[in-house]
Amino acid sequence: MIVWINGTFSAGKTSTARELTGILPDSTLFDPEFIGDALRVLLPPKRLAEVTDYQDLPSWRRLVVDTAAAMLAELGGVLVVPMTLLRQDYRDEIFGGLAARRIPVRHVLLAPEETILRERIATREEPGEPAEVDL
Repeated sequence: MIVWINGTFSAGKTSTARELTGILPDSTLFDPEFIGDALRVLLPPKRLAEVTDYQDLPSWRRLVVDTAAAMLAELGGVLVVPMTLLRQDYRDEIFGGLAARRIPVRHVLLAPEETILRERIATREEPGEPAEVDL
């Protein structure tokens, strides 16, 4: 089974996922962002320039499904996945690919109040990135 934790930037997805893996027996954290990082290294700059987000790459969506399935086959238990999926068609593609492999997905949406998000964004420290983000 997969517990997919969705939500906007700074909603607390990764923190929630870490907490959840600490209390769910036989659970493992799987962050699909690492697949995006790998594709940034593996794909030619010309291809990367054609998209605005690695989620727009069909290979990213396919690799997320393949990697999640492989991890579950090797480890069993529960995968906890903190990843924003804003586009319904991408959610459908990924969740459909997992369903085709008979992997159930529990989709959780974190939706903190705007004031909480603004506070988190203002105090967040990202190397090389500005703290200001428009909501």
